[in-house]
Amino acid sequence: MGNMPAAGGECERNFIGFEACNEALRGICGPYQVASERWREFRGGIKTRQAGSLDFADVTLSGGRVVRDRDDRHNRGDHFFLILQASGAARMRQRGSEAALRPGDCALIDSRFPSVFEVGPGFHQYSFHLPVRLIEERFCGCDVPLATCIRSDRGAGALLSELLRALVSNASTIGGLELTGMTLELLANALGLAAERPTPIQGTRRVMSLREITQFVDANMDSPELSPKSIAAHFNTSVRRLYRLVRANGWTPASLIWSRRLDRAHELLTQDAQRAPIIEVALMCGFKDGAHFSRAYRKTFGHSPKAERHPVPRASTVMTSSA
Repeated sequence: MGNMPAAGGECERNFIGFEACNEALRGICGPYQVASERWREFRGGIKTRQAGSLDFADVTLSGGRVVRDRDDRHNRGDHFFLILQASGAARMRQRGSEAALRPGDCALIDSRFPSVFEVGPGFHQYSFHLPVRLIEERFCGCDVPLATCIRSDRGAGALLSELLRALVSNASTIGGLELTGMTLELLANALGLAAERPTPIQGTRRVMSLREITQFVDANMDSPELSPKSIAAHFNTSVRRLYRLVRANGWTPASLIWSRRLDRAHELLTQDAQRAPIIEVALMCGFKDGAHFSRAYRKTFGHSPKAERHPVPRASTVMTSSA
């Protein structure tokens, strides 16, 4: 494939420091922040551009992570971000999925929920903003795969990548063109969701058992909005009926949610292969911040999440080794 559009001279001239970049990022994309251990050396650039009917952000960062890590009810976000990786590498996590992006690859992120972007060397992305309303209308309210790598070397993914690259390269000369519909159609094909799914008949209850409820909780545990009310709404039933079914199996809806979240957090913390930072484990399991997560974990398991990673030797072990 050809070279990706490079960052323009204006973006290069306007590289800014850590605090200014965070302020610009929040103003353009919502409740996101850059996290970097080498913040004094950090440089970044972010600006908005427009290609016909599409707005997009042009983002260049020297390193670190971009995190949406809290339940900001005053800035919930109302867009999906269709990401085009221009250069460098990125690893994107949201709702239990992870996409490793190379130049030309794409991915979809929902701005309403927590997510983490790992920034690789030479990081440069274009983030096309697609209103939630348009996504829901196009996909008939069906679940859309998030943080899934749409590869640029084959099929509809290649066409989508070429389209977005062309929009970036010609943004200044295509003002006024309606390009959103074309972009959504290619995105639908690239995600394997080209055929519209039938809209559920109003008033029809979905099959509901403890197994289906648990599967729904597991699939949505990273959402701070997960609650007995949202579960009942998904199954088109009443909260009272939900309580009766779950209570018959020894749970309440709330205790089931907490149990699944904490069990998943324990599983992630004890994995040696994927040692994600503790704050990322908290977000992936639906906790709104690290302190909230730590309190709940300690109450359930008797020690902190950090202690799970670095267990304190038992007294008997210490005595034996010193004998």
